[in-house]
Amino acid sequence: MNTRTLLLPLVALALLGNSDLHAQGRTIARLFWQDHSTASLKWGDLQKSKEGYSLKEHAVDGFPELDVDDQTLVQMQIDDGLLVVGVRDEANGDIGSGWVAIESGATQEAHGDHFHWRFQASPSVHSKLIDDSQGNPAHLYRYGKSFVMANDQRNGFTVMNAKSVRKAMKPSEAGQFYEGGGGHITLAVANGKVGYSTWIHGEGENAGRVDVVGLAENTGKGYRIDCPTGVLHGATYCGGKVFFAPAEGICWVKADLEVDDAADSVQVNQLEIGTDPEGNPLRTGAFATLGDQVVFTSGKADQSRLCFVDASCDQPTVQTMKMELASDQSLRTPIVGKGSGGRPIALCFAESKEAPDTDQLYVVELDPDGNGDFSDAKAGEPIAVGPSQIEGHFGHHDAVFLPRGRQVAITNPGDASLWVISLTDQSVKAKFDCEGMPTSLASISD
Repeated sequence: MNTRTLLLPLVALALLGNSDLHAQGRTIARLFWQDHSTASLKWGDLQKSKEGYSLKEHAVDGFPELDVDDQTLVQMQIDDGLLVVGVRDEANGDIGSGWVAIESGATQEAHGDHFHWRFQASPSVHSKLIDDSQGNPAHLYRYGKSFVMANDQRNGFTVMNAKSVRKAMKPSEAGQFYEGGGGHITLAVANGKVGYSTWIHGEGENAGRVDVVGLAENTGKGYRIDCPTGVLHGATYCGGKVFFAPAEGICWVKADLEVDDAADSVQVNQLEIGTDPEGNPLRTGAFATLGDQVVFTSGKADQSRLCFVDASCDQPTVQTMKMELASDQSLRTPIVGKGSGGRPIALCFAESKEAPDTDQLYVVELDPDGNGDFSDAKAGEPIAVGPSQIEGHFGHHDAVFLPRGRQVAITNPGDASLWVISLTDQSVKAKFDCEGMPTSLASISD
């Protein structure tokens, strides 16, 4: 057999292999989702070819086996290709709580003045810290490059970043713990210099309390401020201001980046959202931010509303857009991002615990005329989605924006599916069956 005869089959095999790869399509995004039924993390590459979308589900290599009856995954965040997910238990942290850090397998490839993600390896666990001394976190945030985890039972929080996690000799050295906040802590961090950590109490000496905590070069500084009402659940930083969600309306203060204000000189401003049919003040429970805008929901059923605050204003006000939902529906915290052409978009799930088959998704154009003012926000016709499966704080829908903002991916916990939805015509482009109960969703994409 001559050399040419030998090479022909090899060339044919190579071409066949390339054809298979081409048939799989290009990877649009690497998706990560929590399976609440097994307290585990799954992943898959969302790919697109001429034949349409494809997605194959995988378990994250090395992910710890948790007790599904007593442990749950909470919020998760991604930065620099590293995903961190919180772990909480049902015994105030005595069973095991903390965090797991996962290398996504995605790397950035430089292209002049920008980057593209390349997916060259499978995700795997980098490190984890789950024990009985992590304070049972319920919230995990990302502010700038920092992951910020509430340590509820320790009355404090931990700050770490992708670099510190990767360089730590052992997981316990990956972050810095700071005292501040208590009960069920929500957090805002401004420019990595100061943290605002809330207390959940509705009565007593800690009702309405927020601890202002110096970080990094400001470590050791701090003081206390107080909101007019307690039951604080929600905090964020935007436009040089820090916003809180107490029992009535919302509150804000100017961020003290040097942590050198006198506590009694700090002005805590309160903004009203409105009242319910019985005249009770409306509130919210969580915020989303987009540029200098703070976005949140309030009210229930036909009193529901999507709210906006322009944090760049010297004296911010609450603007509202009413959304009339069914009597058994309520709005989830909005998921905000950029649609096609950079248009600001809010994704609002209307969910029903009693009739989850009626769940809907509203796509809201936040700035239709492009002037930077959200007062003309407009919701499209609701999109019927799969059912939720609400169990306490869990079992809700989630969504992520896909590249260039033309589509979103969503989870449907009630029928174990992930969908791809077009934001151009609001049609469902693909449906994928998953194992278990997909809930929280995260992605890495251009």
